[in-house]
Amino acid sequence: MKRILFYITLLICFICAFINPSFAESMPIKVTGLNYDTSGALISISTQNPNTEDQDAQPLKCIRLSNPNRVYFDINNAVLIGEKQQIIFEKSVIKELRLAQFETNPYIVRTVVTFDEDFDSSKAELISSGGSIMLVAKSPVISNDYFNVIYDESQDKLPYSGLTASSQVIQKVSIPVETPKSESENTMKEIEKAFEDSTLNNTDGKTYDTVISLDLSSRLKLRTKYYINQYILKNNGLLVSGIGQLTTGRIFWLNSPKRAVIDLPNTYLDKAFRNREISLCADSSCGDTAKIGQFDFNTARIVINSESSEKYIPIYAKDSQSLFIVNTDKLNHIALENESSNLGKAFVKKYDSKSGELILSFTAPVVHSIVRTDNAFNIYFFNVKNYNDQDIASTVINTPFKNISISLLPQIGIKASVKIGKKDSVKVEESVDGKAVKIVLKRESDSEIYEKPVKKTNTKGTTKIVIDPGHGGSDYGAIREGVNEKDITLDISQRVEAILRSKGIKVAMTRTDDTFVSLEDRVAFSEGENPEIFVSIHVNSAVSETPNGIETHWYHDYSKSLAEVVHKHFVKEFPNANDRGLFKSKFYVINHTTCPAILCEIGFLSNPEERNDLITDTRKQKTAKAIADGIIEYIRNGGK
Repeated sequence: MKRILFYITLLICFICAFINPSFAESMPIKVTGLNYDTSGALISISTQNPNTEDQDAQPLKCIRLSNPNRVYFDINNAVLIGEKQQIIFEKSVIKELRLAQFETNPYIVRTVVTFDEDFDSSKAELISSGGSIMLVAKSPVISNDYFNVIYDESQDKLPYSGLTASSQVIQKVSIPVETPKSESENTMKEIEKAFEDSTLNNTDGKTYDTVISLDLSSRLKLRTKYYINQYILKNNGLLVSGIGQLTTGRIFWLNSPKRAVIDLPNTYLDKAFRNREISLCADSSCGDTAKIGQFDFNTARIVINSESSEKYIPIYAKDSQSLFIVNTDKLNHIALENESSNLGKAFVKKYDSKSGELILSFTAPVVHSIVRTDNAFNIYFFNVKNYNDQDIASTVINTPFKNISISLLPQIGIKASVKIGKKDSVKVEESVDGKAVKIVLKRESDSEIYEKPVKKTNTKGTTKIVIDPGHGGSDYGAIREGVNEKDITLDISQRVEAILRSKGIKVAMTRTDDTFVSLEDRVAFSEGENPEIFVSIHVNSAVSETPNGIETHWYHDYSKSLAEVVHKHFVKEFPNANDRGLFKSKFYVINHTTCPAILCEIGFLSNPEERNDLITDTRKQKTAKAIADGIIEYIRNGGK
């Protein structure tokens, strides 16, 4: 029995020794990808080494050749996954790159790089870094190592701007100065033969400004900055996520059928997700759908099919790794805010009278959306709560950004808007920490075609007032203990309307029920009505429960007297309330309306005592009476 156990043990030891990697031949390294930056400064070959213990063991020897000026290096015990590669570079020190399976017994993958004749190839470096082998001809051309482009309206393709090594183990190999001429001739003949034996098409007869890969094999990575590996329905919108640096172009709209389209330049979409249609209403309450496809070899295209396609906006994550596209009617602003931020400083660099860049610096990373129209460029910062209006105004004076408007949007954040023309171009860059946003503006004209609003007078001979109930629909405003600001503002606005109509005054309401109305639409509605007065009604809120009281906001000088009269009636109607006074504030609706306009904050929903009072009919009616009495006095005094 002991002898049998001995032989069994001996057999097991023999088998283990035979299959142990140290006794067996190592598995070949897989050469899986080829990338480069378009300045022609850096080339990276991605590999997978199944022999993890020998990740950086093999030395890399780079050989210099002449006529033409080139180098080559071999990856021993390696197989090329996919077809051989040939890349032709324009306007760079590297002119051509070839990658092929040089031998199969033993397995050798060879790379040949041809340089410009004036380039000193001895200055190039070969670097082995874990799963990457990189040839660095010179310092890569990166426009800015702190800011990354997230939005660009230019038609040019955005270049791949750099590569990152995935391993901390770095091995640099110098290129030897002396190389045998006989090896040069033999080497090039063998390389040429390897390419001749393949069925690869080496040219397509075209010339490109930057680079072209003559083999766009699906088994090798495309030359992109962003790789989309997922898109899902989340929070009533489409969440697109990936790896790399996300950049978008300008969103545009098409008809028949109605759809919104947004391109992602330098983006590669995983084949598993291409052209997969996804419903944007989980409860089947609408027919809106989204689809993503590979528009061309390095551009992905997102298409939203919806009768309300113009309401869809893109929202950029703090780390620029994902994009959220959602209908503004279904946007839950609270879900976007896990960290509040403030706009601290603004900096302007003036290129000339028409062009320049504006940097907005924040205290924490920002979540934002970019919306471009024919005459305005808008950025919404959803988690930004405060900003210094005077500081920004003094910064942008006498610059291409002098007509920028920054507005505080209650329960949403802030909005920065720049008036521009159809032919003007905008690019937006974000810092790597998400705390700064750079707006680069290039204007086609010096003319100041967008001036600040000037007071209009009603030419119809009848008195009309526009009442603006704050928030509505998906925009709840302030929320406390199940009480919504949007419900209180609508109730009080309807009471103001009833009082004014009883006095023979015409009234128009920006909303008459619980629907969402954008700030732009509220202003457009008012301008269409051409009223004598615009009054927006809101309920205040704070993080602390302590603040309470009433306040009235105005912005343009011609609105100040209206604010004074209405606020006087507030104080008269509520003598025991905390009088917080008048404020000059750049709220969007009172900044962009051209008639006298004010915004009334009728109390704090965050204060328990004041909240309990605000929901009573008595408080609502007295508030409506104060606003109506102020409007009536202002009209009777001829707007004074």
